[in-house]
Amino acid sequence: MRLLTLEFKRVISRPITYIVLLGLPIIFILLGTAFFNSFGTDSLKIGVYSEDKSPLSKFTVGVVMSLFHGGTIQYVGPDYIEKLKNGELNAVVIIPSDFTTSLFSARQTEIRYVPSPVDTQLSAAAYLVFKKLFEDLSGGPFFNPKVLQQMYTSSSVPAPKLVTDKEVSFSQVFAPSLILLITMFAGMLIGAASVASDKERGLFLYYSIGKIKPYHYYLAKFTTTFLISFVAGLVSYFVFLINGFSISVIVILTVILSNALFHTALGITISSFSQNTMSSNLIAAILGVLLLFSSGSLMPVSSLPELGKKILNFVPIYKSVYLLRMAQLFSIKDDFKVLITKNLFLSIIGASIFGALSIVCIKKEFSPKKS
Repeated sequence: MRLLTLEFKRVISRPITYIVLLGLPIIFILLGTAFFNSFGTDSLKIGVYSEDKSPLSKFTVGVVMSLFHGGTIQYVGPDYIEKLKNGELNAVVIIPSDFTTSLFSARQTEIRYVPSPVDTQLSAAAYLVFKKLFEDLSGGPFFNPKVLQQMYTSSSVPAPKLVTDKEVSFSQVFAPSLILLITMFAGMLIGAASVASDKERGLFLYYSIGKIKPYHYYLAKFTTTFLISFVAGLVSYFVFLINGFSISVIVILTVILSNALFHTALGITISSFSQNTMSSNLIAAILGVLLLFSSGSLMPVSSLPELGKKILNFVPIYKSVYLLRMAQLFSIKDDFKVLITKNLFLSIIGASIFGALSIVCIKKEFSPKKS
């Protein structure tokens, strides 16, 4: 108990603790907000330049442009290149001169899409969406000449409105990922500096002389780091809760708990096997980036091969994010309770294995060195 109290005092006295508890959630949320909002339709600016001057071009171009419809769409002139270069437009859609003729003749035509060098990731994402949309419409009735003629003679008909049962906003989409990523990084970064720091300062000799048992030492390190990781996750959750994030409290607490357990144990294991804080922090940072990509937050999991998907099912950060999104989008049933219990069980097993490895390494360090 005395060792645990001493460890708490040491951790609380470090500025990095407050950076992790307060700074890390704020930084992640701000960066995540900027990243998500950069893909919002409100910021998408698309120009339309028509080379088709035929009498029916206004109608045919309008039909196709209804697919791109948005508050920021605009028709542009031949000076669109300059607008692309200075970022006034994210992209320009160029309608060819034979566009109307080709449509009514049932011939395939090409619409050029020119992205801007500014915020190219936004224009590239829009291009992929529009390209897939046109591919899906190909061969269907949308571009059938008879349908176009009927649309031309009919009164204006509003397009369908896209709706969703759950709000697709930043707080709803990215909250599960960011809450758990903050929990993960807090446990790994604090844990990675814990044991290695004592090695550098030569404190193991004093612990050995004081007959501190290795597992008592480990429990003191684990408990303090775990609490910091868990509290960091809770702080992140409350920030999103204020902004409208809604999910079962039991579910969010269970998932944050399992993540804090696993990644705290992982961070301390890295620290136990490292000789100095520089190497332990470097390993933790590299592994943290790999886990970030495997969480499904930045990389599309659906495009992975089946083997990759099966491997991800055993990665706690990915499985935890998936479970939170399941609870967020669908009603909680018995099968979900089984999944979340299994995830907690696997996290405990993983943390136990890392804990055993750490204790073995610490015990070796505590042993008198042979001269």
